[in-house]
Amino acid sequence: MQSHKILEVEDDNFNLIAIYSSLEGYKLAYFLNKHLKIKLEREPRDIDFNHTEYDAFYALFSHKDPNSYYSLDLVCNKFKGKPKKILSSGSLFAEEELSPQEVYLIPEYDKVDYFLKISEEIQPREFMKVLNKIGQIPGVQAAYAIDVDNLKSKQNLIFE
Repeated sequence: MQSHKILEVEDDNFNLIAIYSSLEGYKLAYFLNKHLKIKLEREPRDIDFNHTEYDAFYALFSHKDPNSYYSLDLVCNKFKGKPKKILSSGSLFAEEELSPQEVYLIPEYDKVDYFLKISEEIQPREFMKVLNKIGQIPGVQAAYAIDVDNLKSKQNLIFE
C-alpha cells in the first residue's frame, strides 16, 4: 500500500486590520495613500467569490512596492447583490421578486466594512503606527487588529 503525505502550504503569514468606515472604497484608498504614504491602486479584476446563492465581487486595491518588504491589500468585506435566479418549473408565477442581500467575504466579521491585509512580517511597532494612522483618517470610525490564527475564513483572504 502506498502512503501519501499531505503537504500544507502556509500562506497565512499576514497581518489583518479591520476598518469600519462609511467611505466608498476609492475614497478610503485615497486617504490610506495620503496618510500611510503608499500607492494603493484598484486592481483590474475584483475578487469574485461564489457563495451558495450569490456570485459576489469584492473591490480590491493593492500596493506592491519592490523597495519595501511587504505588500498591502485593501478589500471590501461587503457585497450587495441579488441571488442567483432559479427558475422553477410548473409554478403559477414565472419569477419571484428577489431583493438584494449583503454577503460578506469574512462572514464572522459582518460589521466590518474593509480589511487591510499586510503581507509578510511587519515589526509590531510599525504595525501599531499603521493602525494609529488609519484611526486618524476622517471617515474611519474604528480600526483594530484581527488575530489571523483564530480566523475561520482566512482562506478567503488568500487571493493571488
